[in-house]
Amino acid sequence: MRCLTNCTAKLCLFRSLVSDHNPVLLSVAMLLPDYNNSIVNLVSSLVSKDAPVRGIYPQLPVLDEYRLDQRPVVLLVIDGLGYNFLCQHSDSFLYQALAGQLTSVFPTTTATAVTALALGVPAQQHGITGWFTYFRELGCVAAPLPFTPRGGGRDFSELGVRAEALLDAAALLPTLSRPATLVNPCYIADSPYSQALFGGVDRQSHRHLSGLFDALSQALAQPGNPLVWSYWTELDGMAHQYGINSEQVAKHFRQIDREFADFSARIAGSGAAIVVTADHGLIDTAPDRTVHVDQHPKLAEMLQLPLCGEPRAAFCYLKSGYEDAFDQYVESHLTESICSYRSRDVLEAGWFGLGEPSQRLPERIGDRVLLPRDNWIIKDRLLQEQSFEQIGVHGGLSEEELLVPLVVVEP
Repeated sequence: MRCLTNCTAKLCLFRSLVSDHNPVLLSVAMLLPDYNNSIVNLVSSLVSKDAPVRGIYPQLPVLDEYRLDQRPVVLLVIDGLGYNFLCQHSDSFLYQALAGQLTSVFPTTTATAVTALALGVPAQQHGITGWFTYFRELGCVAAPLPFTPRGGGRDFSELGVRAEALLDAAALLPTLSRPATLVNPCYIADSPYSQALFGGVDRQSHRHLSGLFDALSQALAQPGNPLVWSYWTELDGMAHQYGINSEQVAKHFRQIDREFADFSARIAGSGAAIVVTADHGLIDTAPDRTVHVDQHPKLAEMLQLPLCGEPRAAFCYLKSGYEDAFDQYVESHLTESICSYRSRDVLEAGWFGLGEPSQRLPERIGDRVLLPRDNWIIKDRLLQEQSFEQIGVHGGLSEEELLVPLVVVEP
């Protein structure tokens, strides 16, 4: 099929106020998550009557004809497989099975989006807002996926902390009325965060791409119309290292596509359906498109905590009384590269989701959200952290990051 020309995401203008008394527009046209046509709505379609928040995130009408509640289903999440990227590979098997486009969630990052795909709700309900999130209950900024403090340190599980304590939504798969299996990479299959997301559901692990599809075949063989939740990480990892537009990533995608086509042929006639999507896409950046906080000491002095969230969507915790000065500095020195929004405005505008927000969400998004323009990023560094560069990045609200594919195959 041809790529859709009209984005399903909501195009809007959003105001950033530099103070409560002096509204100054920093308006830009941007895409926002569409929580009627997002990866969360996909999960609602897959789990149907078992959806965790009924009536808030409706099912996707495009999936009605596939009867996903009456047959074995594989959900394959390919980390980093953006819709725009897939459209550049129109000769691929996956592209030929493209059923539409969805939006990811905000921020467009694995910590937030994979959590949404696992739990069936976005950050509005689950409360995880990025690779680095401030957890008041831990007394620090931490990385929830590796379950460690920012800057390094002991795994919190070694201190008797359970990752479930950070989540404001419960594991979904163990509650389903159909059998469920998790197929995850071996290095995260039994991590504290994976255990929090998926509970005690049956699980299989894999070490390589062919092992992924072998595990999927085995999981589909169980009786009772199973739902198999599976995950492949390497496309995202290679895009971080080489760039989403690199030949290395294109080569790896072609390998995924061949293995996927072979798997589809292998299970032909089984009655199963395979649904493929992604947590987010990526956009390439460059060293000269980076705002380094340490090169802006006046800005750094106003921050109470290190930056949280992502280099493409940073949550800022400000020292008391510095709100106006912070806004004025961003407007005067960074307006060409950064858009600044009051966090409470972003929350009220529904960027994180619909319905009643998690009680802990406001304290996890700070006072300001910095959203870099174009392919800019913003970074800071703790004294103990090693400097590193990534070419492919995500977290923001560009088309490349926000739009993900909906692929459906009936072998």
